[in-house]
Amino acid sequence: MTITTNLRKNARTYYKRGYLDAIEDHVVIFDGAMGTSIQQYNLTPDDFGGDHLEGCNDYLVITRPDVIQEIHESFLAVGSEVVETDTFRGNRLT
Repeated sequence: MTITTNLRKNARTYYKRGYLDAIEDHVVIFDGAMGTSIQQYNLTPDDFGGDHLEGCNDYLVITRPDVIQEIHESFLAVGSEVVETDTFRGNRLT
């Protein structure tokens, strides 16, 4: 991995060259609608970790990683090149 720093007007830009090369070459396909895909699983409060966490989709990374993995794999199967998920609330404090 190559990370390049570009200093211009005291601003730093960090980027990974592989991604930039890819978008010069073709349209990069990102993942689909994560929230909508999760809703299709009809998850219960127990899947989220209890009533107090129901609807906290990012906590599913901890409680139901199989669901998140299956959704990501479905995005890749139809041609997505990039998948992402947030885990900023996937911690004990939240």
